[in-house]
Amino acid sequence: MKNTLLLFCGLLLLACASSYTGTMRPVISDLGVGQPVRAMERLRHVFPDSTGKDRLLYLMELGNLARYAGLHEIAQAALLRADGLSDLQRGTDIGQQAASMITSDLALDFRGADYEKVFINYCLAASFAASGNIEDAAVEARRVNEKLKEINTHYGENPNRYSDDAFVRYFMGVLYEMDHDYDDALVSYRLAMATYDSVYSDQYGLPAPAQLRADAMRLADYNGFDGLLSEFQLLWPGIDYSRNPLSGEQGEIVAVVELGSIAGREERDFAVHSEDRIYRIALPVIPMFSRRQLSGTISAAGAEAPLFLVQDMNGIARKNLEDHAARNVLRAAARLAVKSGVSELGEDLTEELTGNSTIGSGVGIILSIFGAVTERADLRAWLTLPAQIQMARLTVPAGTWPVSVTVNGRTFSHEPVTVVSGEITLVFLREDIGYGSGRVY
Repeated sequence: MKNTLLLFCGLLLLACASSYTGTMRPVISDLGVGQPVRAMERLRHVFPDSTGKDRLLYLMELGNLARYAGLHEIAQAALLRADGLSDLQRGTDIGQQAASMITSDLALDFRGADYEKVFINYCLAASFAASGNIEDAAVEARRVNEKLKEINTHYGENPNRYSDDAFVRYFMGVLYEMDHDYDDALVSYRLAMATYDSVYSDQYGLPAPAQLRADAMRLADYNGFDGLLSEFQLLWPGIDYSRNPLSGEQGEIVAVVELGSIAGREERDFAVHSEDRIYRIALPVIPMFSRRQLSGTISAAGAEAPLFLVQDMNGIARKNLEDHAARNVLRAAARLAVKSGVSELGEDLTEELTGNSTIGSGVGIILSIFGAVTERADLRAWLTLPAQIQMARLTVPAGTWPVSVTVNGRTFSHEPVTVVSGEITLVFLREDIGYGSGRVY
């Protein structure tokens, strides 16, 4: 009986082994070969729940794919809806909480991790900027500021490691520079440096890029903050910087290169059996692996500048999941206790009603199997985000220039961009390091 029960449970668990990570694999594959439009179509067919509890996740995935495809109206509409829905998802749904205690956390609305909520606004800002709307891009940058404050207020004295986003702060500074708001740009660059040199350096092994320090020195000089500039020069004696923002017949190309796809979650389960019962706990994990080392350059108008790493999305996602590990374990343990209690109660009630212990034991076995089969790790996560992001800043003469980006020896062409004297031109590129294809967006 026991062997039959265990075999039956094993077959059922194997049959239920599909997950969000597995469901999204063909979508990510299409994206990886430079086919975001095809990935959008596939998303519409394979996504498990585009209108119910996974509505937010669907809008995030759709909006990001549309951004990569250059369909910015679709991208902005989807991401704006996602941002609004995320704001509305507050409080606790008692019905969903109860359902999750007898099945799994998949019964709960997807609300997104903190970094995912922030990246809704980054993706919006990038889409607006790519379509030439710097004003609305700056609005989204300020929304990031508000969200980060809300995140820190929510956690109080016990914040997650993701308490700020250095890359998004840096990107915000670039947008402020494009808007000639040099005071706010300097503030953003300083906040970015502070986050790199604390959380990012300690947790993700990613200190502030030298280019960011040079940008802060340049704006401190331009804004006339001589004391601050002297402080920077003492801290970073080896950093060289251009003395003024762009002037004369020069402009600047700032490239944002998104590389690969973020790692998906996997399920780790722990099953035990006692007599004729089986108990199971399932938890989400992101496997440990070394960050891929990439080097590259951007070139235009006969000039070249190196790419530098500004964001390790895999590291952020893994640490964020680790921050919630204790909570996930406690919820799984509580759910196990509830399911065990339901099994025992079902057996007792059935035996009392029928007077037959064999029937009661059978009901207990069935409820035990149901509890084990429905125990699933929540693997939902925004999987069309990149694995890492790199940037480059290149000063060139005003004019229209073809742009190329080289990553680990492979070169990808960007359509010609027009550089205006004294202005910054943003260039976005997605490069699929797993497949060797590149795409402008």
